Amino acid sequence: MGMVIHDDFWAATQAMPEKQRAPFLYALAEYRFEKKEPKGSPPWLPTFIALKQRIDMGDEASERGRKMAQARWGKQKAQASDQQAAQAQAQQNAQAYAQADAYAYAQASNYPDAEVEDELGVGEPPYIPPMPGNEEGAPYWLQCLAAFNDLMGTAYTTMPSKCRHMLDRSAAVFTVGQVRSMVEFKREEWAGTKYRKGLTPNTLFSPDHFEQYMHQAIAEEKEAGDYAAYDQI
Repeated sequence: MGMVIHDDFWAATQAMPEKQRAPFLYALAEYRFEKKEPKGSPPWLPTFIALKQRIDMGDEASERGRKMAQARWGKQKAQASDQQAAQAQAQQNAQAYAQADAYAYAQASNYPDAEVEDELGVGEPPYIPPMPGNEEGAPYWLQCLAAFNDLMGTAYTTMPSKCRHMLDRSAAVFTVGQVRSMVEFKREEWAGTKYRKGLTPNTLFSPDHFEQYMHQAIAEEKEAGDYAAYDQI
């Protein structure tokens, strides 16, 4: 089985100094195919540790898919000729690997109902949102994504198109600062609960939730301000 390089793998690599990129990518490949971990403490070791869990998850899901495919086609294999059985096995393994990899990617997005994210086609993929303090001129939705990444310590580069359109429609209503406050509010509200897995752009910027969460955060901020004013009386 080959190795899948997801968008966030590549985005993490691009964010490193150039001289660190090749050793980092080689370490990922060596771990994937030989299960060897890097020696010493290279500067990219924390990123490697985080991403190797994604690799392990994909391998485990692929193995489960392979076993399921073998069980499903075992009876037909016994009845078919050797050549037909080999062809059927190869086809089923390929399907199982593809399904397992998609499942692993959804699981790794930290939300049990994670959607398949659409590539937005902005710039040359992978596209890296602007860093905090350097958002001038960037589209509103990208500024919101950059604020999310800054608060959550993530490196998202895409979101479903429905979320992007929701943010674009809200640009005249909410400031990026208010969106940032909403993300911070939900992070604190969901900390230590099962809902923390929903702290993704897919959920917070979804048309089904975004305005509701924004009004919750604004109301919370107003209430806190009222309490502060009362305490000063």
